Amino acid sequence: MTTSTENLPGAVPAGAAAARTETATVARQRARRGTLRGLRAVLLGAVLVVLLSALSLHSNLRYGRYLTAASLPNGATFMFVLVLLANAPLTRLFPRFALSVGELAIVFSMLFVSAALPQASVAETLVTLSAAPAYFPRAAPHIGAFDGKVPPWLLVQDAEAVRQFYQGLPLAGGDVPWAAWAVPVAAWSGFVLLLLLALYCLSRAFTHRWVREERVAFPLMELPLELLRGYGSPAPLWRNRLMYLGAAVPTAMIVLGQMHTYYPSLPESQQILTIKVGEWLHNPPLSAASLFQISVWPLVIGISYLLNSEVAVSIWLFHLLFWAQLIFWTALGYDPQEGAAGARGFQPMEWIRDAEFGGALVLSAVLLLSIRGDVRRAIRALLGRERAEGLPVPPWAVVGFALANAGMLLWGRAAGANVLVVGAFLLFLYAIVVALGRMVAAGGLYLVDNGYAPQSLLYGLAGTGAIDKGSHYLLAGQEALFGRADMSFFYFATNDSKFAHDMGTENRWHAAGVVLAVLAALVSAYGFILFWSYQYGAATFRAWPLSWRVPQMYDQTAAFLNAVSRGPDPWTYAGIGAGMLIALFLVYMNRTYLWWGISPFGFVVASSWNIANQIWSSVFLGWLFASLIRRYGGLRLYAAGRPFFLGLILGDAVSVCAMALLESLLGVRGDPRAR
Repeated sequence: MTTSTENLPGAVPAGAAAARTETATVARQRARRGTLRGLRAVLLGAVLVVLLSALSLHSNLRYGRYLTAASLPNGATFMFVLVLLANAPLTRLFPRFALSVGELAIVFSMLFVSAALPQASVAETLVTLSAAPAYFPRAAPHIGAFDGKVPPWLLVQDAEAVRQFYQGLPLAGGDVPWAAWAVPVAAWSGFVLLLLLALYCLSRAFTHRWVREERVAFPLMELPLELLRGYGSPAPLWRNRLMYLGAAVPTAMIVLGQMHTYYPSLPESQQILTIKVGEWLHNPPLSAASLFQISVWPLVIGISYLLNSEVAVSIWLFHLLFWAQLIFWTALGYDPQEGAAGARGFQPMEWIRDAEFGGALVLSAVLLLSIRGDVRRAIRALLGRERAEGLPVPPWAVVGFALANAGMLLWGRAAGANVLVVGAFLLFLYAIVVALGRMVAAGGLYLVDNGYAPQSLLYGLAGTGAIDKGSHYLLAGQEALFGRADMSFFYFATNDSKFAHDMGTENRWHAAGVVLAVLAALVSAYGFILFWSYQYGAATFRAWPLSWRVPQMYDQTAAFLNAVSRGPDPWTYAGIGAGMLIALFLVYMNRTYLWWGISPFGFVVASSWNIANQIWSSVFLGWLFASLIRRYGGLRLYAAGRPFFLGLILGDAVSVCAMALLESLLGVRGDPRAR
């Protein structure tokens, strides 16, 4: 007898069961396709990261270009545009093989977060740290003060391998001594990876606050977002004539400058037009501004057009006030670089930089206080007192940050440094990168640098005599690697969080891609640097980390050791205290009065070399154009003009990298003034 189950309690009708089975099958197929697409995006991104590492390093080492040394690396933009152009015909002819928008977003994230690592940001400096102290005592005699204080696992022990690294292999040929570099490069990489992890976790603590709550502008992400937002739509950015008109401006300037070096009869042009106003100022006190100049850089104008007005104003206004300070101190009889005639102790430039660091301390403290509740909730989740899902600060970020810092302290102790010194260095570094990171996020600061650095601040606050020789050596290495805070991983991680949020790629494939990109960039960079150094000789390279930065850092630090031991500098305390008071006033005014209209963050970069020589006047022009268009044309005209200014950014990135690629292929250096 046949028994039907249709009317039994809890039975599922045959049709419904079949539909459910079909739905499950479709879901599995979609999951499989998603896995394959994610894997494809990550692998393609890794290959492109290695190719970008090769191009940027060859161009930097041989021809002195810095394709990725910026907050929006030109090399990453260039490679991404090539991918978009290659993918466009696939979308129409072979859609099954074309990359989706999500895959393209992951590829860009991988290129963006890792682009700066091969050059001066990490790899070039790290490799040099393993060899410079053994090679440069002849040119930097003070380095010998570190004898006996350097752990052997931080240096290449083969003297011939070091000599050939700087002078090249003999003409008869030879092999690269890879094994001689394995231990020191791996040892320094351990510290680097721990710091990158700490900075990434720190960035995750701010992501929710800056991206979702405060809706910080992140102008550097506007171009890649626009390139993908319109991808495949009826009216993408690619079809906007204004974008091409904007791109034509920097392209013409850069290509003409490149061609002029090959054919001098052609008109001369430059990537950045410069007017050295200070050369006309010969008599004091105005002679204090003898280096003052106006620079017109279309790329920076394009970025500045997208800025919030109060942020843009703070960049150029505080820089002009910096020059006013130098004129003021000169009028009082001080040399801006040295101090008053016959006086000791007070130095105007050091005072200004200490004050800017005091401002950075206040601003980073304000930013950290804004997320204290989110961090507290993450800690409660770790203790099992709150659900971990959906928290603004992921609990793993708190754990990762704590473990990474503990690892760096242990690493420093093993390297012979005092744990307190390493900890102070890290605290100062975090204060600097958090303040500057907010400036990059809100102000789109294309080139970041600062006059204050953790090592010099420690010397001013504690004195050189309070720090042992082992700590001095490690401080010099850490300073060379990260002290300038110009291309901190924190900046790239926070901007990428904005990009991933807007593109909807905050998933495991994005995370896997970021990790793989960092590892691929570092490992490939080590290989390329060593290979080309032994082929050509690192001493012949134009890249400053290999040629002078690292030996200079060690020689300056060792010179402190050979000099009379100094105690704490009261002027350092006074400068930092004054800067803290100024920053508190600026924060109060910005938060209390709507008419104030000036962000406090421009104060912490006012004396920056890059601001002075390449940024401030272009920010002013971008702000001026945006203000005039909004005032007299309204928001509609302002929005209509955005493609032109995005084109200024795109044209600069693509043309500079195209010229660099041409140089590497032809073996001929082009315009030496282009980045």
